[in-house]
Amino acid sequence: MNPFNSVSLSTFFRKNKWLILICVLALILLLFLFSENRTDPVADSSSDFQFCSETLRKELEQTLSEMSGVGKCTVFITYADGGETVYAYDEDTSTSDGKTDSKSKYVLVSSRSSGLILKVYCPSVLGVAVICQGGDSTRVKNDVTEVLSRTLGISADRISVKKMH
Repeated sequence: MNPFNSVSLSTFFRKNKWLILICVLALILLLFLFSENRTDPVADSSSDFQFCSETLRKELEQTLSEMSGVGKCTVFITYADGGETVYAYDEDTSTSDGKTDSKSKYVLVSSRSSGLILKVYCPSVLGVAVICQGGDSTRVKNDVTEVLSRTLGISADRISVKKMH
């Protein structure tokens, strides 16, 4: 009897359909994860900026809304620059006939051809606007301004606090 006849294959697939489905889904997931066409989001400087600015905005909104009298708030931040991403590079130096020659090339991560990131400097904050429920109170305005000034290292004249309607 042939072990690969159509009756035994259909019986095998019928009995093991969930196992086969899980194997196919796992294979698709692995192909997605290790796809070389995927770009590394950290290697893109615009996504570095997005990550830094979005993280800072969310943390400020959460922290300020926990302060007494502030209530619900929305934070808008303007930046002086786009930040900076520092990439690793190899430098080869050779000396011949009394002349020193050096060549530099970026260190690439795997086969995706994206640079190895050493450090990401988040963008410099230029100013902050806070719209909050307690924004009509002088005490709340002063407290929010003080917290933002000290945590962000900007002067009070670069911070605006207004009441939410």
